[in-house]
Amino acid sequence: MRRKKYEDEIRWLSGKMDEEFALLTEDIHRFEDNIPSEKIYAKINHRIRWRNIRTRGLRMAAVLIPLIALTVFYNYVNNRVPLFNNEEMVEIQVPRGECMQFMFQDGSRVYLEPATKLRYPKNFALGERRVCLDGAGYFIVEKNEKRPFIVNLSGGQVFVTGTSFELEARRDKRKIRLALDEGKVDFKAETGERYALDPGDRMIYDKIDHLCTITHHHEPRSLSAWKNNIITFCDTHITDALEKLERWYDVCFEIGEEGVNIYSLTMSVNGSLDSSLQEISKVAPIVFTVKDNKHILVELKK
Repeated sequence: MRRKKYEDEIRWLSGKMDEEFALLTEDIHRFEDNIPSEKIYAKINHRIRWRNIRTRGLRMAAVLIPLIALTVFYNYVNNRVPLFNNEEMVEIQVPRGECMQFMFQDGSRVYLEPATKLRYPKNFALGERRVCLDGAGYFIVEKNEKRPFIVNLSGGQVFVTGTSFELEARRDKRKIRLALDEGKVDFKAETGERYALDPGDRMIYDKIDHLCTITHHHEPRSLSAWKNNIITFCDTHITDALEKLERWYDVCFEIGEEGVNIYSLTMSVNGSLDSSLQEISKVAPIVFTVKDNKHILVELKK
């Protein structure tokens, strides 16, 4: 009796489980039929493709952005300070009878004598400041030991870190003259010899004999007084003095007697040409006769 009752309960329980399973299966099929599986799949694929595109874009940007930034930085720096020494050069020509004052982009200045040529880059290079001089000038250089200031000459170079000095070097003249007011400069000849100057030193270098003479002056600034239109002669041979006056006043001297060549001048002149010639006649037995506006005859006093 009990056994039969137990079996009936088992059959009833099994039947209820079958019914519940059938209902559950029916709900599952109904749920699957309501899900838009194709739309979801398409949407997932779209997101995957967009994510791949974005990943590739980020990778390309990671490569391109530094290159673009580097290019922009290079152009910015190179426009201000060329990284290489291929910068276009500019030339200044000071005519006879005129002087000129010029300031470089680093703040350095130069006073140029008449009949002088100066070549310089539009922008100094990153490692140096280099110019070329054919003539005479007084330089006031801003100090920068990491970017030395170099003056190229016919017959040598002058290396500067920050100083004031007078320099005369002409291609058609055999002597280079260098006078230091402040700081320190080194002159390097074409033969390789180097000469260091201290304030007050005056150097004369012969490009043909390769001889260098350095003397010391207690008043070195008197040598550069021409910046204030004062022309100074210091034991200067008369022919050299007349050549200087030719450049300053745009005239031409004609020496009429050989006896004129024995004299040298130690003096200063300023003002007009007439007043300068009168001052010279006071210290040397020389007379000047103006033939026209440009030509002047030089003779000994009778």
